Amino acid sequence: MKTILRYSFFIMIMYLAILLYRFHLGAIPFFLVSFYLFYEAFRIIRNGEKEEKWGKGKPS
Repeated sequence: MKTILRYSFFIMIMYLAILLYRFHLGAIPFFLVSFYLFYEAFRIIRNGEKEEKWGKGKPS
């Protein structure tokens, strides 16, 4: 379900980018995509720290 939401959000951003490029506001989509990519990278880093903390197995 989360994957579907991510892809739909990405498609909405692409549609918004095309629309804004027609009005000569091309920097705005890059700004929005940078926030999205920062969020995704932060989410991956945060989940990676949890995995490293617990290691491969459960603590005994």
